[in-house]
Amino acid sequence: MIKSVLPLLFLAASAALFWGVLDPSYAKVQSLKKDEKLFADALDNSKKLQELRDDLLEQYNSFPTTDLERLQKILPPHVDNVRLIRDIDGIAGRYGMALRSVSVSVDNARPNGEIKINNEKYGSITLNFSVEASYKTFLRFLDDLERSLRVVDIIDVSFSASEKDLYQYRMSIRTYWLK
Repeated sequence: MIKSVLPLLFLAASAALFWGVLDPSYAKVQSLKKDEKLFADALDNSKKLQELRDDLLEQYNSFPTTDLERLQKILPPHVDNVRLIRDIDGIAGRYGMALRSVSVSVDNARPNGEIKINNEKYGSITLNFSVEASYKTFLRFLDDLERSLRVVDIIDVSFSASEKDLYQYRMSIRTYWLK
């Protein structure tokens, strides 16, 4: 009788050992292998990102400083009212005009002048000024203002005539900066 019970006892013991110890350990090993693969993929991705960052940094550093300065002028990282007024006065000075009655205001339509475009924050200011010039000179001034690197939107132009060929132009322009 022991000969017939002993194999069944060994079979029951081996089944209990398998489901009690080996199967949970095997499942844990399989889970750890999956985690290892995820970590290896994450490490590979981080290496690829580091290589991409290094390539982009190398490309950025290869730009001439004059080009970087021009990019900063297109959309500066901060408001510089004095430089903006100086730049526009420089454009006007080329045509013998001078800025008068200059005023700068942050857009009140939005708090702190912030607007959202494509979930990015930009700030804007409005610059009001007047100039005196002939019509042809004023058109050349507008053409130069349009071609300047600084992003500006002309939001208002008004004029008053005089007896001579000179007109008094009152302008409002809006410019932006990256926050």
